[in-house]
Amino acid sequence: MAGTQADPTDVRLARVERQFWIDRNVALESAEAWLAELGDGEHGATARRLRVVVAAVRMDRGDPSQSAVEVQEILSWAEQHGELALQSRCHDVLGSIFELVGDRALALEHAVAANDLLEDSEVPLMRAAARKCLADALGSAGSLDEARRRYADALRLVIDDPETMIRYNILNNLAYTEYLAHNQAEALAAVEQLICLSEVGDRQIGMYALDTVARVYLTAGRLDEAEQKLLPAMDPAVGDLHPDGSTAALVTLAEIYRTQGKLEQAQTVIDRCRDLSQRHGLIRWSTEAAREQAEIHAANGDFRAAFEAYRDFHEQSEALGASEDKSRGRILEAVFQTAEARRESERYRELAERDPLTGLHNRRFVDERLGVALLRMREGGPTLAIAMVDLDHFKRINDTLSHEVGDSVLREVGRLLIDAAASVTDGIAARLGGEEFLLALPGLEAGEAQLHFEAVCRAIADHDWSPITGSLPVTASIGVALAPADGQQSSDLLRAADVRLYVAKRDGRNRVVHAAVVSTPAPVPDLLEAR
Repeated sequence: MAGTQADPTDVRLARVERQFWIDRNVALESAEAWLAELGDGEHGATARRLRVVVAAVRMDRGDPSQSAVEVQEILSWAEQHGELALQSRCHDVLGSIFELVGDRALALEHAVAANDLLEDSEVPLMRAAARKCLADALGSAGSLDEARRRYADALRLVIDDPETMIRYNILNNLAYTEYLAHNQAEALAAVEQLICLSEVGDRQIGMYALDTVARVYLTAGRLDEAEQKLLPAMDPAVGDLHPDGSTAALVTLAEIYRTQGKLEQAQTVIDRCRDLSQRHGLIRWSTEAAREQAEIHAANGDFRAAFEAYRDFHEQSEALGASEDKSRGRILEAVFQTAEARRESERYRELAERDPLTGLHNRRFVDERLGVALLRMREGGPTLAIAMVDLDHFKRINDTLSHEVGDSVLREVGRLLIDAAASVTDGIAARLGGEEFLLALPGLEAGEAQLHFEAVCRAIADHDWSPITGSLPVTASIGVALAPADGQQSSDLLRAADVRLYVAKRDGRNRVVHAAVVSTPAPVPDLLEAR
C-alpha cells in the first residue's frame, strides 16, 4: 500500500522548527524569509508558528517583553481556532520567558499547558522540548524528583537525534539544577554524561555548558579539570562570538584561580570579563565580576579595595535587581493587558450569545453551534436530538400575576433546562424568545432522547411553583426532532421540532411529541390555533 504524501508546507515548517535546535541564527533567517514570502494577509497557523520561532530566538537577545506580548496574542488566536500544536508551542515559549524573569508560578503553569496540549502525532523533538520546559520549571520550583523524571523523559525522546543540540541543553539544565540544589553526586553524574555525549558525538560543548561542568568540578574539588574546561573563554574570538556564555565562564574561571591561590591570573581573567561585559552591555555579568573582584582584593589582603569593590557590587546588584524587576513588570503588564483584552473580547462575545434574563444561550448561539454539531455528525460524529420547549398558557401568568412573576418563571425554567443540558456531554440549553426554549443533546438515539425530554417535561410540571405563581401551574409542551432521521440541516431539524411542538399544544399540552407519535403532521395553519 502506498503511503500518504506529506504536505509540503508541514514538512517545510517542521524543518524551520527543527532548525531552532540546530542553529538559531539559521532558524531566524528561515522563518523571517518565509514570512516575507507570505506577505501581508491572513495565513493561518503556518504564519503564526513561524512568528513563534522568531519570538523564541529573539527572547534571548534582549528584552523578552515584546516576545511575550506577541506569543500571548498568537496563543489567543490558537485557542479560538482550536490549533493545539500552536497552543503548545506558545505555552512552551511563555514558560521559558517567565522562567527567565523569575516568575516560577507562571513558568510552571505554561509548561504544564505546553505538555497537556501535545498531540499524539507530535514529533519527538517537540515533545522533548516541552518536557524540558516543564523540567526547568519544576526544578526552579523545588520539585527535583519530578524535574529529574521530566529531564529523563526528554532525553529518551531525542537520544537517537545527533543533529540537534537539545540533548546537550537537557543534560546541562539537569546538571545545573542539581548544582543549585547542592546535590553534588547527581550534578557530577549529569556533567559526566554530558561530556561523554560530546565525545561520542564528536561535538564541542557550548560555553554555558562548559561553565556548568566547571562549576560542578569546582564544587567537587577538581580544580585543574575545571580550569581546563574554561580556558577557551579567554580567547577573544570566542568571547566576541559568544559574549554572554563567555563572561559567565570567565567569572567561574576567576573563582577557580582565586581558590587555587593564583591571584594574578584571577585578576587578569576578571579584567577580561569586565571589559567583555561592558562592551556588550551584559549588566548581570558585570555585576558578578564586581563581586569576584572584591573576593580577589580580600584574598590579596587589600581590604580597603575589597570594601570599595563590594560597595560597587552592591550598587550594581541593586541596579540589576531593579532592572530585572522592571523587565518582569513590563512582561507581566504586557501579558496581562493582552490576556485582559482577550477576556474582554470573550466576555462581550459571551454576552452577545446569552439571554440576559435567564442566562441561557440565545438564538444567535444556537444558529452557530447547531450548524457545527450537524457538520460534525455528517463527518461521522454523534447524532443530535433537539427539542422545542414552549411554556403552556404563559400569557395567563403575565396577565394574572405580573410580568415580574413571569420573568421569575422564565428564570426558573432556565435553571431546569441548564440542568437537563448538563446531563449530556456538549448539551445546549437556549432561549429562542418569549416563553420558547430549545434543548440540543448530542449522541442520543431515539429512545434515549424520548426518555430525556419526557423527564424534562415532568421536571417542569412537578417543580414546586407555589412560591412564585401560587396556585397557577407551570407546564410545557415539547416537540422533538432527530438528526439525521429528520434532516441534516438546521432549518429542517427546527421545522420538524416546531411542527411537533404545535401537535403537543393541539393535543392537550404538557406533553412530548416525537416522530413515533406524528406520522402525518397536521397542516401548520391548523396547529397555530392550538398555540
